Amino acid sequence: MTGVLAGVKVVEFAQNAAVPHCGRLLAGMGADVVKVEPPYGDAMRNGVKIAPGEAKAFAVINPGKRAIALDLTSDGARDVIDRLFAWADVALVGFKLGDLARYGIDWEHARSVNPRVVHMTHTPFGPEGPHAEVGGYDVLVQGWSGAGFYMNRSEDDTPQSTRPAVFDFSTGMLAALGVVAALRHRDLTGEGQRVDASLLATAMSIGTPVVHRFEQDDGLIADVEAEMADLRAAGVGFTEQRRHYEERLITGAGAFRIYFRHYQTADGLISVAALSKALADKFHVALQTERPDLHDPHTPEFDAAVAETEALFRSRTTDEWIAALRAEGVPCGPYHLPHEALDDEQVRANDFAVDIDHPAFGRYTTSGTPVQFSAAPNVELGPSPAFGQHTSEVLAELGFADDDVAALRDAGVVS
Repeated sequence: MTGVLAGVKVVEFAQNAAVPHCGRLLAGMGADVVKVEPPYGDAMRNGVKIAPGEAKAFAVINPGKRAIALDLTSDGARDVIDRLFAWADVALVGFKLGDLARYGIDWEHARSVNPRVVHMTHTPFGPEGPHAEVGGYDVLVQGWSGAGFYMNRSEDDTPQSTRPAVFDFSTGMLAALGVVAALRHRDLTGEGQRVDASLLATAMSIGTPVVHRFEQDDGLIADVEAEMADLRAAGVGFTEQRRHYEERLITGAGAFRIYFRHYQTADGLISVAALSKALADKFHVALQTERPDLHDPHTPEFDAAVAETEALFRSRTTDEWIAALRAEGVPCGPYHLPHEALDDEQVRANDFAVDIDHPAFGRYTTSGTPVQFSAAPNVELGPSPAFGQHTSEVLAELGFADDDVAALRDAGVVS
């Protein structure tokens, strides 16, 4: 077997995206991930259908896993759950805190069954505090964390939820980091532990460059808060509120208007990143333009420099500008449509996108495993599992006899 996590056994009690993405990453690194679905299937199976019982969202979030169907509310479920905990090295759990003990999938119960198990518990807003028991989704955390204020596009002067669900999938990555760190600790000490991950923690971490406060800025922040309150009271829309906030509190705003952005070209779009002074100088050499004064990026003169630069980029194709900018050492690249990125030669050269053959609907392309290892290559991801595809197989591995499996099916405990 290949993969740095070959031999690691994972049971996943979760739906939707954040925790399943963690399971996907662990599977890509070689772990045996068994996904436990309710009798009606993971919520992602109800998305855009690609085949009976299969949806695109489920297929791209859950490749490389095995799947069983288990009714956690049934009388016979506890025995199956306990055997899964005894079997597993890692348990990935994404339920409301109040439901964990109810179903017997909480950390306290898991470690009573298997003291060596790593129990990754996911909560939307963290395990402590007044909202620990509240269910949540990515869109809520975009607003709650303050990060959405910067990254959300607006429509009809109202912020729109950012897609893809950046905090869901980033939480899956951070949860995977927590899991492998806890496995390392277990290797050293022999003890398992609970690992907590949450959407809100992820959002606060990703927001680090823009969601912060320094004591010396307290006076300015108080002024801006009063100004924002006045704008809202006057009925000023979101777009103007954000512009005012950024102008007052974000340093280097001019650089983002001209050196670190996307431009329309003669045949598409280009992305440019020339944020340092040295790169900005090279940028102007490539464009054969003069560098504007960044001291006050909200003057008519600076606006004119931005307009001139935008017009210049529209005069040549993306490929022509990439060649010209790279000749001077300016970082730049194409601005792809989503499906174009899947076929990009750089993406393909590094297996950042992979093709998977599915028995129900044929070939599909999705993201690869984003970290790679020289000594233990990642596994080739198999297709997403059909509903209940591995129930009998996994139960047999857990020690259930054929008659026991049949009885569990007849009782509706498993499907």
